[in-house]
Amino acid sequence: MGKKRFYYAISGYRWASESFRASKGLTEDSWGVIPMTPDEQREMVILLMKDGFDTAIGYVKHVERARERQRKSVMTYGFLTKEVPGQFVYCPQLYFPSDASIDERFRMFKKIRGVLEETDGRVTVSTECELNGEYVLMNIRENTVTADFDRPVCIPMGEMVIRCPEPTYRPHT
Repeated sequence: MGKKRFYYAISGYRWASESFRASKGLTEDSWGVIPMTPDEQREMVILLMKDGFDTAIGYVKHVERARERQRKSVMTYGFLTKEVPGQFVYCPQLYFPSDASIDERFRMFKKIRGVLEETDGRVTVSTECELNGEYVLMNIRENTVTADFDRPVCIPMGEMVIRCPEPTYRPHT
């Protein structure tokens, strides 16, 4: 299988730098806009006007590579429930990169277990109530599940952007 070669294009109105967009595609008919922040867009336009198309595309590629380096797969820990087999509870705010050290993983596991132990492993899944004729809540019931601390599970959460400082772009002259 051959190496994929992307085609790049920059379009916009010369006197309005905010209108410039960079596009990329495998064929000349399959263009997709490359998302850029206003600062990155402004820098691209400056490089385009000052040094030309090749330098501006070099900057766009630098931005894409930097964004790709910032994407990390993340995971967390949870516990299976006692009531429903196959269902688990976890804290989605507490996660760590998949390539984290064993010390960091263990620290996060203890933190998640500590959060769930504060409520004795009980997690509210839903709340039900009835309304009377004056829209006053009556018979409020919470449906809860209990975490089984003897059955931990590892939960992959996909990819997230983890910001880290990137070196500034220096075009080759």
